[in-house]
Amino acid sequence: MDAHTFFYDYVFFALLYGLPIYMCNSFANLSKFIPWLGSPVDFNKNWTDGRRIFGDHKTWRGIIFGIIFGTVTGVIIWYLCFFKYNLFELNPSSSWEPTSTGYPVYPWYVGFFMSIGDHAADLLGSFIKRRMNIQSGGSLPLYDQGSFAVTGVLLALPFTWGLTNIWWLFLTLVVVTPFVHFIVNIPAYWLGLKDVWY
Repeated sequence: MDAHTFFYDYVFFALLYGLPIYMCNSFANLSKFIPWLGSPVDFNKNWTDGRRIFGDHKTWRGIIFGIIFGTVTGVIIWYLCFFKYNLFELNPSSSWEPTSTGYPVYPWYVGFFMSIGDHAADLLGSFIKRRMNIQSGGSLPLYDQGSFAVTGVLLALPFTWGLTNIWWLFLTLVVVTPFVHFIVNIPAYWLGLKDVWY
């Protein structure tokens, strides 16, 4: 397999497959410019250790808009893959039988579950940071750079199980995501969307 084929078959499709996760993550940050629904997810409550549960940076608008844009992205990919370009294929060894629209391969609603998985990692990370006395908006190295891709894919996995090379796509996404994170995070930091460049 040459480099071009490898990139196209694995990196491109992995990024396409996980795009709802990236969009959810990005629009959750961009939502800070929206003047409403800015209440913290934890309602300013403290945990038993006296520290905030999640912190001020985890807001309902971030959760809601992240899920909306992640879900919409999933719908767009579903449409393009099955009605325009037929990009994703069903694994012949899969026990799942595809419907006429190919739902078991990449259903239109998969972006919703990827977004939920993204937020799950984000909230868990915030909870851990508060316990470690890392200020709200601070970074937890390694965790912040790729955990959201892992949980996003895992939560959507039952709905995409029949996809050809699903585990290779998953592993590629996990490896590539930290690089994508840095590429996106640095300009976001310069624009004031992120508190840290990493």
